Amino acid sequence: MPFNSLAYALLLSASFAWCRLLPAYAAGLVLASLVFFLAAGPFDTAVFLAAVALNWLIQIAFPKEHPRPRIFAAALLNIGLIAYFKYKGLLLGQAGQSGSYLDTALPLGVSFYSLQALAYHVDVARGRHAPARSFAEFFLFKAFFPQVIAGPIVRAHQLLPQVQRLFAGRRRRHRLLIFGLSLIALGLVKKVVLADSIAPFVDEIFAAPPGTTAVAWLGAVLFAFQIYFDFSGYSDIAIGSAYLLGIRLPWNFRTPYLSTSPREFWQRWHITLSTWIRDYLYIPLGGSRGTPVEASLVLLTTMAVAGLWHGANYTFIVWGACWGLYILTARLMHLESVPGMLWWPAHMLIVVVLWVLFRSPSLGYATHYLATMFAFTGSPSGHLDGSAPAWQVALGVAGLFALHWGEAHLQRRPVVGIMRRLEGPVSRGVLVGTAVLLVLLPVSHANPFIYFRF
Repeated sequence: MPFNSLAYALLLSASFAWCRLLPAYAAGLVLASLVFFLAAGPFDTAVFLAAVALNWLIQIAFPKEHPRPRIFAAALLNIGLIAYFKYKGLLLGQAGQSGSYLDTALPLGVSFYSLQALAYHVDVARGRHAPARSFAEFFLFKAFFPQVIAGPIVRAHQLLPQVQRLFAGRRRRHRLLIFGLSLIALGLVKKVVLADSIAPFVDEIFAAPPGTTAVAWLGAVLFAFQIYFDFSGYSDIAIGSAYLLGIRLPWNFRTPYLSTSPREFWQRWHITLSTWIRDYLYIPLGGSRGTPVEASLVLLTTMAVAGLWHGANYTFIVWGACWGLYILTARLMHLESVPGMLWWPAHMLIVVVLWVLFRSPSLGYATHYLATMFAFTGSPSGHLDGSAPAWQVALGVAGLFALHWGEAHLQRRPVVGIMRRLEGPVSRGVLVGTAVLLVLLPVSHANPFIYFRF
């Protein structure tokens, strides 16, 4: 059930009405979450329900007095789920076939809800948070439909207390509904208007290695914005939907292309995954402790594994390892001490180049594409294969960065104050109408959310 579909709009509206009018608030969200997964199909639903049931059995079998067996069992189950469905092709020497850029054979959301479950068991086993008191609480914590497919990857302390309040009959008051509606409208604009408009150009350029340097750079920059608008648009809709239902989810994006260092980029991009990797992989492996060589190896290993999480293809591993090298280089050369605006152009060039590895179907293709970008093959050109003049394309790219800069100002506190003054039936009606209009816009071909099948 894509977020930019009429079916999702109807499900969210029905859930909102249930939560406003009926006393069984938690039951309504459980039912809506079941409907959401059933719409994905029997295979996705069966895998998810089995994962929830098995994780609950781990909680029953290994109480808090046995933390190590519990963590081992949770890792075996949840990492095993990801490994079986996502990496069996890679393990069998078939990388690039089942684990390419978008793998539609994966169970919906398996990479996300497995990490959420593993973090839950680790936090409970280490005494960081009390466990769910019933299966119903645990189910809603796992299945809450706005975030179950592609995050944000919530921790026990972020969502479970809110779920428990719902089951106790204590609702969060619906205040500033215009904020949640605004996030949904913004997310739909990012997805339907921006990401889906960019996607055909990206697909055409990446269909075969481009012949000119200018086209290669255009494809890389456009993909950088396509994946940002697509994924951050999903997160905006998820957070806004949850807000309407009385649940607060953590932020997942904070204008990452305004970052000026690799560490800051990962503090702004897919924030909940970055913090998950830091807390449950990087620090347990040793973090920055130990000798400089040991700390460097931990960093490179962590980033390579983070890349592998995105798909069963060597391109993702190399993409993650290259990010590790960039972070390590920035540390050794003290690049973060360089004034931000002086380093930002070079930083963004590296970010865009690395996105080519992420988007490419194979390492050979990526090598050819990158060689073209740096004019080792092909030829630099001021014209883009008979399309618009280069100056118009450059102006369009500058416009994308301007939109990104404008979004940073929308996230500031004064904007919330303006929303509070505008709160009312008229403003809500305008935002609902805008969202419905965006959902009903005709499309020439389907463009599912990129991270729905990662």
